[in-house]
Amino acid sequence: MADTQLSQTAAKKRLVITGMGHYFPPEVLTNEFFEGLDIGAKADWTYERVGIRQRHSVLTAEHIRQLRYGLTTRQELIDAGHIATMAEMCKEPWQLALSRSEHGQKSPAIDLVIAGTSVPDWDIPANACSIAAGLGLECTAFDVNSACSSFVVDLHAARGLMLSDMASCVAIFNAERYSTRLDFSDRSSCMLFGDGAAATLLSSHQHIHGLELIDTIVESSPTGFQSVRMAEGGLFTQNGAAVQRFAVTKTVAITRQLLARHDLVANDLAYFVSHQANYRMLTSACDKLGITPEQHLHNVELRGNQGAAGAPSVLSAHWDRFQVGDLIAVAVVGSGLTWGAALFKRV
Repeated sequence: MADTQLSQTAAKKRLVITGMGHYFPPEVLTNEFFEGLDIGAKADWTYERVGIRQRHSVLTAEHIRQLRYGLTTRQELIDAGHIATMAEMCKEPWQLALSRSEHGQKSPAIDLVIAGTSVPDWDIPANACSIAAGLGLECTAFDVNSACSSFVVDLHAARGLMLSDMASCVAIFNAERYSTRLDFSDRSSCMLFGDGAAATLLSSHQHIHGLELIDTIVESSPTGFQSVRMAEGGLFTQNGAAVQRFAVTKTVAITRQLLARHDLVANDLAYFVSHQANYRMLTSACDKLGITPEQHLHNVELRGNQGAAGAPSVLSAHWDRFQVGDLIAVAVVGSGLTWGAALFKRV
């Protein structure tokens, strides 16, 4: 459907996020912990480089030490039940999302579940099916995975289906467990990431309150597919310097594109949320966009890069802060290479 057709349809039907929830595993890993792994990453150096002080993990510190020195494997930890499943991680954010919606703790009639992640539990079945089963949701369920861009890509897919009357109440889940696929001898990447999960309840029912989804944009450059990757059964790798440049450039470009589509400028936004890659990247993008510190919402300093869960976890954490009429822009970047943006209005 062309953008103009979608806009005409959207004028007749409101899509509103009625509730959001977030979750972080209890294990906190500080920069001092990574300094103790003997990988040449001093605590002060890590903070100065990426602006991250700590992050959360589904693994214990001892399990990470064992992985670092080859004393255990990811599969052994899974077999022993030491790694939480995505379905388990999504229970708490789902209950929080429901409690914030007008449905209360009673689940509404969900007709579609979409899950997007970088580190799935399963090759088959779809992780959306395992999450839905774990939450007692009996409905259509499928994955729309686009690594760190998944939240906006999931919204983009849901928006198209809902405006085409193919769904009316959609649950979106973004759960990440990067710590299970990191090389803990590689200081360039292992201390960047944290684990977390987010749940989003998107509805087309009328006379509801929350964050109205005004617009979404998704773009990709497949020629860069090898810049950020995890081979089957392998560990995370990326071209760090190139990816940082890409992240800043595309965050700025797609945010400007989103604003221009609605005749807005940065000052019109109440808040801005970006992919929580690292704090230095975020501040660079905000400076170029003219986003003030008061407009900029983030959690990367204490949560690390949570992949697809990063941006929605920030929105969820500030849910009660948004006031009627507030405009909020979200921009994400990820492997693919793919990037996207979404515009919300508090209603």
